[in-house]
Amino acid sequence: MIGMMAPVFCRGLPAVMVCMCALALSACGGDSSQNASTAAASATPASSTPAASPAASTTPVTTPVTAPVTTPVTTPVTPPTPPATSNTLAFSAASFAVAQNASAVTVTVKRSGTASAAVSVQYATSDGSAVAGTVYKAASGMLEWAANDMTAKTFAVPVSNTTPFEGSKSFSVVLSHPSTDAAMGAPNSATITVAGDATAGSLQLSAANYSVAANAGSLNVTVSRSGGSAGAVSVAYATANRTAQAGTNYTGTHGTLNWAANDATPKTFIVAISPAAAMTSSATFTVTLSAPGGGAALGATAASTVTITPVTAAAGSAIKVAGNHLVDENGKTVQLRGVNVSGLEFVAIGGWDPSNPWGSQTGDPTPNWTTIKSWGANAVRLPLNEASWLGLSCIDIGGSAGTAGATIKADPGGNYRATVEQSVADATAAGLYVILDLHWAAPNDGATPACPTTQNPMADTDHSVTFWTSLANQFKTNPGVIFELFNEPFLDATALIGNAPWQDLLNGGSVTQFAYSGGAGVTNLTWSTAGMQELLDAVRATGASNVVLSSTLQWSQQMDGWLKYKPTDSAGQLGAVWHPYPSSQYPTQVSCVSDGILSVGLPQCSALEMAAVQAILAAGYPVVATEFGDTIGGSTAPWASVLLPFADANGVSYLGWTWDTWTGDSANVLITDAAGNPTPGYGTYVKQHYLCRAAGTANCP
Repeated sequence: MIGMMAPVFCRGLPAVMVCMCALALSACGGDSSQNASTAAASATPASSTPAASPAASTTPVTTPVTAPVTTPVTTPVTPPTPPATSNTLAFSAASFAVAQNASAVTVTVKRSGTASAAVSVQYATSDGSAVAGTVYKAASGMLEWAANDMTAKTFAVPVSNTTPFEGSKSFSVVLSHPSTDAAMGAPNSATITVAGDATAGSLQLSAANYSVAANAGSLNVTVSRSGGSAGAVSVAYATANRTAQAGTNYTGTHGTLNWAANDATPKTFIVAISPAAAMTSSATFTVTLSAPGGGAALGATAASTVTITPVTAAAGSAIKVAGNHLVDENGKTVQLRGVNVSGLEFVAIGGWDPSNPWGSQTGDPTPNWTTIKSWGANAVRLPLNEASWLGLSCIDIGGSAGTAGATIKADPGGNYRATVEQSVADATAAGLYVILDLHWAAPNDGATPACPTTQNPMADTDHSVTFWTSLANQFKTNPGVIFELFNEPFLDATALIGNAPWQDLLNGGSVTQFAYSGGAGVTNLTWSTAGMQELLDAVRATGASNVVLSSTLQWSQQMDGWLKYKPTDSAGQLGAVWHPYPSSQYPTQVSCVSDGILSVGLPQCSALEMAAVQAILAAGYPVVATEFGDTIGGSTAPWASVLLPFADANGVSYLGWTWDTWTGDSANVLITDAAGNPTPGYGTYVKQHYLCRAAGTANCP
């Protein structure tokens, strides 16, 4: 109909509700000016072409009825509250890297989002190519944040280079179990890569200088591998003349030493020394390493000088048994006056620094033999450890060298034999006789040797015979060396099978206890003892004719049974060992007990033991007190001042315990420092007495 607007139906409203466009545009969502223009454009003006008449229809034309305009009532809708921002916990990175020689790797976990609540998360490591306990130490735990704390948290995972490896290995660490108010972010797992610390290492000689006596027979030269053990390596060695001539003074040698991968055990080669060449002065040759293979490098000591020292017809060159006394190579009677130098029995097996094999026990890195001789001494006794000499790996039952029950090397530096040989050569060259004593021995514990870490009741069949075969072969060409079969047996004070201590001392037997250093000190272990006869036979089987000393019971103090239970020596070079220490109750008497032979104890047994010593001498055997001691302090030595005059009067030899700077001890230590200054009382008396005897005085106080 002309002049009226066409009805516009609003989107989304009921069909029966209509509204004028001008009023309803905003409700319909349109723009009023735009819709009005559109509506005007759709109407034909009156002056335009007349509107066409509607087609004829039988349906009557109905004029629409305009409904009242009604504004719809809209109820406001409150939009939902958006969720709070989550607390997310994640690693700071998806990977971490660390060198194997670092002590640990630090892992960081960050918190993001809101900080209104306290949150926590757990972490744990997991093996990959890196295995816990070898490359790293497994770690697990929980990290916690307080409310309003957005600080990153860290935890450390220890890394080990105990077993260096080449290349790299990895393990993972994972976050889990976040607390209620936290969510897991990304990354929640991370890879930790460990760069291996393995290198082939360096190869070097154990010393820059070696000294060997012309009559030593051979020199063991040790080459060590340090700084890594990755891969198989090798090195060539060779000797070369200086003033010593190959074929005359020594046997020239060359060759190659080889190490397998992960093998850092020291290797040795032997240079034979000729005793036939007459020498009036020292001569030298060199040993040199070259051509390292497998990626190894030469260490700081790739060449060493070896000095061969002549052996002259002086004290320390030869000693023999002649009746009930000792004589030199000219048949002159010798009374040994000397000292013990303790250290070789415990330093190596105790895990001390192998570069200092004497452990500076005398105040110097090695004993000063000249200082010892300055006291008027003519002999030294060196206590030895059978496992260290034999290079055994053994069970450290008491943990004296580290962890109890661990298997350790008794000669961790691989230089024990060389140290003993060098010490013997140096002492002999200084004019000292040398007694080598099997001090500490130990049997097998099952199939594995136990570590000798203290005195046991007797030598063992597992290793002691082998020890004496080896030691006698090494020193049988040195007539200035004396062999002492075993230090201080105490079969009469331990648990025996059969309860026959004197018979077992001679022929061997079985005990049911083993002593060790650390812990309880004694454990139940049944093992077989080697008797003095078996040990002596092992020495003589090598062809050695050296003087041999055999001990007795009660820690070598009970002399009354020695004659009856002594071993038989085919070479006729046997002497008796005596360890006359004073009784604490009677400081001027020798310690002794009643036994199956003596029916009385102290104080009566003291005189009987000294009479037993005289009986041994009367039977034609020399007696050597290879240890004695006394209290420190005061102006004199109550026991030594009784013992030494008795020994002098009866032709008994004696060596005091000990030439070591062990401060804090109240007895049995001779010196206070490396210069050889004597301890008050004991040391002072011994030095004065030795110097008096060395001057040729028959009766010294």
